[in-house]
Amino acid sequence: MSAPEHRIQTTKSRFFRHRTLSLTRWLTLLGACASPLLAQAQNCPTGDNTDDQYILGEANGVASAMHWPTGLVWKRCIEGMTFESGQCAGTPQAKNWNTWAETDRLLPASFADQTYLGIGAGFSQNLLVSGGWRMAYKNELLKITENCGAPPKINQSVFPDTPSSHVWSGSASYIFGSYDPIRVDFNSSSYALTYRNEGYNVRLVRGGQPFATLTPPSALTVSAGDFATFSAFTLGSSVPAGQAWGGARISGDGNPEFQINGTGDWVQEAIVKSGDQITVRLTAPVTVGNSHTATFTLRSGQTTGIMSLYGETTALQETSASFSTTATRRTDMPLQLLEGPHNGETLNLTVTGSEWSLEKAQSLTATSFATALPPRVSLPHGAVSLRLTNGTPGSNATVVLTYPEELPAGTRYYKYGATAGNPADHWYAYPDAVISGNTITLTLTDGSAGDSDLSVNGIIDDPGGPAWITQDVAPIPTLPQWAMMLLAGIMGMLALNRVRVRNT
Repeated sequence: MSAPEHRIQTTKSRFFRHRTLSLTRWLTLLGACASPLLAQAQNCPTGDNTDDQYILGEANGVASAMHWPTGLVWKRCIEGMTFESGQCAGTPQAKNWNTWAETDRLLPASFADQTYLGIGAGFSQNLLVSGGWRMAYKNELLKITENCGAPPKINQSVFPDTPSSHVWSGSASYIFGSYDPIRVDFNSSSYALTYRNEGYNVRLVRGGQPFATLTPPSALTVSAGDFATFSAFTLGSSVPAGQAWGGARISGDGNPEFQINGTGDWVQEAIVKSGDQITVRLTAPVTVGNSHTATFTLRSGQTTGIMSLYGETTALQETSASFSTTATRRTDMPLQLLEGPHNGETLNLTVTGSEWSLEKAQSLTATSFATALPPRVSLPHGAVSLRLTNGTPGSNATVVLTYPEELPAGTRYYKYGATAGNPADHWYAYPDAVISGNTITLTLTDGSAGDSDLSVNGIIDDPGGPAWITQDVAPIPTLPQWAMMLLAGIMGMLALNRVRVRNT
């Protein structure tokens, strides 16, 4: 191999080796970035710490997560860190146990033997009753580590950026002649007694006070397909002087949802506290006489055994109430006009004098239909599509459309759909419409005149609207050029003859 060829071969080898190393570095970096995400997604795949076992939200403006299996509400970040854009930012604070417990007033509740742990005899509080943020007990901390894999053993999507470190609990025990507090290790999901002067983090929780029992309201009867909105009720605490924290979920038929304190989104789950006002709503069935039922469930935790240093117990507390609605016949519905001189104003639609129920209706524009209007026909107010149900098959239904102002003379009602003589969807003038002032009264027959599905099935479909017909203007007849010249000549001769007569 010549020297130039050798240099070229060497350059190629270096180039491909560099590309290989670069690709390897990128794959390594990509793997490093992806690994925490994969670990986070799969960290607690089963049991009581999967994503769906938490309700995410806020507690007094702090990013929080309510644990459905225990009823407790946790801060999503370790103390010293703040929740920002889905992550916990900042540096976790590490303090000795007494500083967290007494100086920062985070001991859950004072107890008789607290002086053995260096807490002043005069220190008194009960955060279990007040519902304030507090140090979590040992068993509460261990519960949120269950079935979690790679350290830190906690749901890392619910509690992001959790250090694999020790966390002080609010629990203590007596062993070998001394009282010592208990720490929990999130690296191994274990606990141990530890000297009080060690510096560790804390993860705060609130709860321990159950909600008062809920009382189911009376069932509501509303028009078929409508929302049934129940009167607001206030969540109470089982201890009148205290405050309960926990979570609420609603489930059942009719797409149930609730709103907190009359503002914000309608939701199916949320973090709640005693004193919140809850408004529940769900839709009635579309079939008259049928019912929908939903269940609103409240969960919270209740901690007992706090006067003993040998273990506290937090038990789940639950109360629920059912909300039911029955569908009745709907006979009217306001619709907003979408075009024309009264765009944005209201059209009232009413079904009168029969057993027929108005299942649904909507305003449409003329361009909403697949087939264009016939020549010289326009729909200045757009069209209305309605569906009637629960009628006797083959019977008539009367529908009244009331417009904001009087309809002009000559207005006709045009329908769209199939007819007995033409099964294809098309526009046609509907004869069974009486137009008077600002109202149009339609007589529709199931399976026949006015029913676009042409089936005797107790269902009537009627798309249509008031139409204006533009009349043809007859053209003025004109004469050919030779006739015009002859006419001009005759008129000229008559004028000349008239002048002669005058002169004579």
